[in-house]
Amino acid sequence: MVRSGAAASRTTHLLAAVLLLFATPAAAGDVISAGPASVAVTVYRDDAVPDPAAAQWGGLGLGMITETRVVELPAGESRLVLEAVADGALPETAAIEGLPGQIKEQSFDYDLLSPGSLIEHSVGRPVELVRINRKTGARTTEDATLLSGPNGLVLDVGGRIEALGCSGGIEGLVFSGVPAELTGKAALSTHVTVSRPGRYRLTLSYLTVGLAWNASYVARLAPDASRLDLTGWITLANHGDTGFADALTSVVAGRLERQAVQRVEAVLARRRSACWPMGNSHHPRGERLYVGVLRAPPTGGMVVSEIVVVADRREQRLEKVPIAVTAFTARQSDLGDYKLYTLPAPTTLAARQTKQVAFLEQAGVSFQRLYVLKMDASGGNGSVGPSATAATLRFQNKPASGLGRALPAGSVSLRQTQGDGDYLLGEPRLEDVAVGSPFELEVGDAPDVEASWRVTAVVPFTRHGVKGRRVTVVATLTNAKRRPVTGEVRQADQYRGFKLLSESVRHTTRGGDPVWDLTVPANGTASVRFTAEFQ
Repeated sequence: MVRSGAAASRTTHLLAAVLLLFATPAAAGDVISAGPASVAVTVYRDDAVPDPAAAQWGGLGLGMITETRVVELPAGESRLVLEAVADGALPETAAIEGLPGQIKEQSFDYDLLSPGSLIEHSVGRPVELVRINRKTGARTTEDATLLSGPNGLVLDVGGRIEALGCSGGIEGLVFSGVPAELTGKAALSTHVTVSRPGRYRLTLSYLTVGLAWNASYVARLAPDASRLDLTGWITLANHGDTGFADALTSVVAGRLERQAVQRVEAVLARRRSACWPMGNSHHPRGERLYVGVLRAPPTGGMVVSEIVVVADRREQRLEKVPIAVTAFTARQSDLGDYKLYTLPAPTTLAARQTKQVAFLEQAGVSFQRLYVLKMDASGGNGSVGPSATAATLRFQNKPASGLGRALPAGSVSLRQTQGDGDYLLGEPRLEDVAVGSPFELEVGDAPDVEASWRVTAVVPFTRHGVKGRRVTVVATLTNAKRRPVTGEVRQADQYRGFKLLSESVRHTTRGGDPVWDLTVPANGTASVRFTAEFQ
């Protein structure tokens, strides 16, 4: 068996169906690359592929992995096995640069060890059924044969047919070993023929699921609420079982236009950590957690650490996800029409790890505070309110306002310090904001600035055979504060036939809707009256 080496040539081969090798053992003539010499990770937002397991393991995610590997190839034909690739790799996206010869054969096969696949490959085999007494903690075992799984487990226990988990007790299974066709090591492999031996530097790139990122912000208001300091964080999540050490890491802000990948379902099937869905009258479906138990057979063989099983979720000790927080700030650059954020130094994104990196530090950001009434008078009847307005902060993403940076979509934690305390004011959602664009954060209800509106007249009409109505509306804002505030009345303009006929205050337009800005005096009111057609 030849192990990996170093150095040089570049020929690109697209591997449309590279083997994901999980079961076939390496042969004596195989060239094994145990891992990359260096790796780069780029994480994208990916909404194109539906993910039935999103709620279970945090979303599908999409990453581009680029590895540099050094291999030593003998003359003639050999099988090149690239180990330690991501277990969520999509092999049809793989490409290799630097192979000196031609690819003779490629295929696709996998069967990764997981609780679900362990059950599936153990059907018809003997297992041990473990029961734990809830009151005494006593543990009993019985020999059994697994009859079906993983979607519902049925056992033959000494001639009795039982469905696992339906007794209401704590139950689990013990397997004598891992089936030979399962392994936990993912690899890409291909057959290649070279004319002369040598050391070659290869570049392997492929897409993988299981990597995700999002942006989040902390906005801290000054004590007088005149300005705020804005900190932005990139949260990287590796939901897979493959870690990436000392990787040059970047994330791409923007939504990719991408066709659904047909193999994603198969990748997800082997990636899911859940065993099987079950429930009974005492413990409804979703309230119980079953995990198979592995241990080494008494006569030797493959040694597998025993995993303690507690089936009742109330008694399950859940492992906390490690979160690493870095102290440096990501660099922003352009990637076509997208924004690329690159960590300034290589970092390790370990398996099942979440990592946070700062990418934005903006102090003294200015904004306008508004109290907004959103209304829709198209129905032409009744009155609404009084009710609280929506407290809203309006920003201009410009250097003059203390910003001027592209802001990827994410959640915002808005806080203010009063005395010795730090108080949460709201958690609004921020959508993607380009440099120079205005944006708003709706903080929450403002009960001391109330709004109401009423329809004072409705006149039906027909124009070109289409019926419509002419509606007159009066909207009023009432301010209980001891200082004047800026209010805003917004009428939804979602009708083709909408036409504004008259108004007591001149309107502007924001997001396609007519908007009336009002200055509401302290302990006073301000109103706007308008007439519009809806058809």
